[in-house]
Amino acid sequence: MKKIFLFAMLCLVISVHAQHRPLNLIPEPAHVAVQSGHFVLKTGMFITCPDTADLGLAKLLASQLKSIGTGGLETAVASEKKGKIKLLRGLLPGAAGHAEGYQLIVNPKEIQILAAQPAGWFYGMQTLLQILQANYKNGQKQLIFGQEIPCLTITDYPRFQWRGLMIDVSRNFFTRDVIERYIDQMAKYKMNTLHLHLTDNQGWRVEIKALPKLTGVGAWRVPRTGYWRGQKAPEPGEKATLGGYYTAEDIKHMVAYAARRFVDIVPEIDVPGHSLALIASYPELSCTKTVQQVLAGDPWNASRTNVLCVGNDSVYVVLDQIIGEMAGMFPSKYIHIGGDEVSRAYWDKCESCQKRIRDEHLKSSEELQSYFIKRVAKIVLSKGKIPMGWYEKLPGGLPVEMALMSWKDDKGGIASSNKGHKVVMTPAAFTYLDFYQGDPFMENAIFSVNRLSTTYQFDPLPAGIDQKNVLGGQGSLWTEQVPNERKLQFMTWPRAFSLSQTLWSAAPKPSFPDFVKRIEAHLPRLDRDTVNYSRYFYDAIVSGLRAADKTLQVKLAAELEDLKIYYSFDDTDPDQYYPMYKGMPLDIPKGAQNLRVVTYRDGKVMGRILKIPVTELERRTP
Repeated sequence: MKKIFLFAMLCLVISVHAQHRPLNLIPEPAHVAVQSGHFVLKTGMFITCPDTADLGLAKLLASQLKSIGTGGLETAVASEKKGKIKLLRGLLPGAAGHAEGYQLIVNPKEIQILAAQPAGWFYGMQTLLQILQANYKNGQKQLIFGQEIPCLTITDYPRFQWRGLMIDVSRNFFTRDVIERYIDQMAKYKMNTLHLHLTDNQGWRVEIKALPKLTGVGAWRVPRTGYWRGQKAPEPGEKATLGGYYTAEDIKHMVAYAARRFVDIVPEIDVPGHSLALIASYPELSCTKTVQQVLAGDPWNASRTNVLCVGNDSVYVVLDQIIGEMAGMFPSKYIHIGGDEVSRAYWDKCESCQKRIRDEHLKSSEELQSYFIKRVAKIVLSKGKIPMGWYEKLPGGLPVEMALMSWKDDKGGIASSNKGHKVVMTPAAFTYLDFYQGDPFMENAIFSVNRLSTTYQFDPLPAGIDQKNVLGGQGSLWTEQVPNERKLQFMTWPRAFSLSQTLWSAAPKPSFPDFVKRIEAHLPRLDRDTVNYSRYFYDAIVSGLRAADKTLQVKLAAELEDLKIYYSFDDTDPDQYYPMYKGMPLDIPKGAQNLRVVTYRDGKVMGRILKIPVTELERRTP
């Protein structure tokens, strides 16, 4: 009798634990109510949908469930089978008008996903998958049938329409398979826009059948490995063998793959600057008309022309061909035309460009750039698309139909939104994913730092912006220092979790420490998906400062408040038995050449051992 009683008590404890296990959902839903009771998932159950046109989504859910170990679920139309997981069509209480909204209801008898549109079903499915995977046990790689799913009701809908990530595929090329795996991961966290930067000085990545040299020449450069800056120029006779491009068939496949996951692919060709790959293919489109080579590293110098000749009418003929073919390949309503960082020095010396300035009664080369953008925008509009560009403050203004990305800071987005432009916020300091995540000495640091905690501070609605014109925001990943898929993933995650939370969730934002707990619950999921990610948010932050007598001191910190920091100056690796940093600046002992630091939590090492030379601290301290 005692054994039966103990077993019953154990079952009760397990059941209560299952019901109160934190959901740790990313992004956090708008409304969550957890009730008593549970649903038990069993093999042989059916996933049902309203009609045959919806079977694709039901099968996708079955496939995603199978990928996490819950195989054996069937799909059917609701009129034919009784489902235990039901996709239901209907208006959402409190979420009217949200095409991507959903309601997820788990009761002891069944799971319901209610939505007005298929996109809502998809996002409800992703939430369900996260809840299921929260029931993984430590070290367990697959779910087992019979596990309990807590009864709950979730009503959820997005804060912003544009929830994006950008990949620069010009600086380094990533195959169709890599892009599709990337789409898989972003869709799991309700990101719905993939912006592909398809062209730049370092490569042209999309097939244009009317202009075969774009991929025959512009897609290839001489191979170089290592740090981007300072790479050697092509040697005489050296073959351009590094690169690649997407065929029209690749684009068709990627677009369809993304659409099934409710991700819109927005293509970008960057003109009139950043155009060396285009000019290398067709030199007559530049002001100098000299033969060029696709870059293998650094940006242009005086001997390289990377700017189109905007006084040459044939340039617009070519761009019309390019944009026309791209409009047919990409169903997105936007085509991004770049428009930033233009070296106008070429135009100042070009007879054709100067004639264009006179003929159009323009005042300067800056106004010539505005003329070019307006003319190309008209081409985009003629193809039934909306032009988009990187924000540039130009004297001649920009077409009001043009949507803009605010990247330098918030100011561009604020100004543009108040002029009536639709804007996507991607201010570099918070959203550029090529910026380093840890100590610059330990990374091939480019430009600046954007730590996980910094990304979490991103606000797409800064003071003064016209909110009705804000489409949303995105993280932008330039790939000068991203040579392969593992680094692509590493630079994206976990910072994309922060972006997902900010751009989707209408709920009050959790504190950063609380959000990190959610992130930590998802890292095993990335491990199971074999997705690489950064753990640099566990590292110590090392900075120098000057004492009153100008001697160098060291200050240590961490992104997470619950980390303890241990250090050494004697060129040995510290652990938890070394001196612990207690908040006061450290004096550097005479003769010390290096500082080494490491972080711990609850007796477990969390961050890397950072070895920072004293000379490096001197260099970075004014």
